[in-house]
Amino acid sequence: MIKLEKKYHFIIFSIVVLVTVFLAYFSQAYNPDMYKDSDNDGLTDYEEKAIYQTFWYDNDTDKDGFIDGNEVVNGYSPKQPLLKMIEADTDNDGLNDEWEIKLGTNLMIRDSDGDGDLDGKEVYYGFSPTDPKPYPVDKIIKVNIADFTLSYYQGDIMLDSFKISTGKPSSPTPLGEYTITEKYPIKHYFNYPNTKWNLLFYRKAPNLGYYIHGAYWHDKFGLENISGGCVNAPYDQMERLYNWTNIGTKVYIK
Repeated sequence: MIKLEKKYHFIIFSIVVLVTVFLAYFSQAYNPDMYKDSDNDGLTDYEEKAIYQTFWYDNDTDKDGFIDGNEVVNGYSPKQPLLKMIEADTDNDGLNDEWEIKLGTNLMIRDSDGDGDLDGKEVYYGFSPTDPKPYPVDKIIKVNIADFTLSYYQGDIMLDSFKISTGKPSSPTPLGEYTITEKYPIKHYFNYPNTKWNLLFYRKAPNLGYYIHGAYWHDKFGLENISGGCVNAPYDQMERLYNWTNIGTKVYIK
């Protein structure tokens, strides 16, 4: 009789364990919010609750006349009226909403990993805003001359990419691996004074340096390489890149 009771106890215990494991797996594998769109705005309830911090029961969270899902698809914030995601900073932590989503931080929490530093500060100084352990994350700028493209990364996450213009055949942009060694908010280039947002990546001689910088004198970005060897970028893109870049940021040009 005692052996029989022990046997039943073991069977019951085994069933309880199996049911617990099954429920735990099922709850992770199937989340109804992943498939439900309560307000029919093009965002699932999960996306609204966990990513964009919008109302899953209201298809126009910021009351600007545009449906939340349509705003996201077109790069606009569903929380801040008429602002693009990359212009909005919902929690005022120094990190724009578009980068918060890419980096996995919370739009409504200024210190997502709870380590005492604002998300924007951690990103600027090259640390992870999602891990309280203070380990550095590489900042990388990649320039592709053939594709007229500059992309920049926080670790392996691409924050942004935009069209540029580099050196013309008679004055090519140097290829290779470099680092940013100097930053100048304003610099004068021969006939182009007061040029904004200048990042020096290679100094060939005391008076000859190659920069990534804004260019106000042409609009050939993505169309033609016409510079004297520097990497030219649109002003509206270059300011953000300049502010994000640190001395020591890696630059790869191919």
